[in-house]
Amino acid sequence: MRSIFSYTWRTISFLLLLGMVSTAEAKGKNEGSPEKTFYGMYVDIDILHPILHLFNSNRMGVNADIQIDLWHKLYPTILVGYDWFDASSEYSYPIPATNNQYKINGTYFKIGALYNIWKKNYEKQNSPIAYLGINYGISPGFNYTIENYPINNSYWDNGNDRSFSADGHTTAQWGEIVGGVKTPIVKNFCLGFEVMFKTLLHIKDQNSDNNIIHQSYAPGFGDKEAGKWGFRYTISYFFHL
Repeated sequence: MRSIFSYTWRTISFLLLLGMVSTAEAKGKNEGSPEKTFYGMYVDIDILHPILHLFNSNRMGVNADIQIDLWHKLYPTILVGYDWFDASSEYSYPIPATNNQYKINGTYFKIGALYNIWKKNYEKQNSPIAYLGINYGISPGFNYTIENYPINNSYWDNGNDRSFSADGHTTAQWGEIVGGVKTPIVKNFCLGFEVMFKTLLHIKDQNSDNNIIHQSYAPGFGDKEAGKWGFRYTISYFFHL
């Protein structure tokens, strides 16, 4: 069921991408000379995470970003977001567990830059763009809760298993290659689609009662093993000079 849902979203993403590129192509003009440096800024809100929560109550998140429009070419970006996961059934722990819990929550931040590869219309404050870019992401202190995970050891309690629980906070860092499109729909309102390829740089392990806690999820990144691809659908408003 999850694979079907994932395939459906990717298909919708692809169709939306084609539609936006077609719209941008129809409206695009030839390159000219920039009339000024600062044209304005986009404020984007991701609408995909709340939609996913309707289908998967084990995950909830929200994020928004600001993109500064310089020369209709370069877009410095800063993003802030919040994620909550209940990944109890998917925690990559070596011993199968029942009645266990693995939950994380926390904020994350991204900074980066995008470059518009589409035709620029310098006569307009807001015009369609297609871009490539890079981001650096960090979740500086997300919280985790682990309960009732087994420790299998034959040297105590006559070979009976024990379980451990732990909670605390740790950090994660990653990098992203980004591609996307954005096009005006009504006045200064825009719709956008973005795809990200993510590389995990570091998750700090924790020690609890001589047990090393390895995290499987991180806010903003997702699943440590299967979270390399990410998507955003955004609605935004362009603030111009």
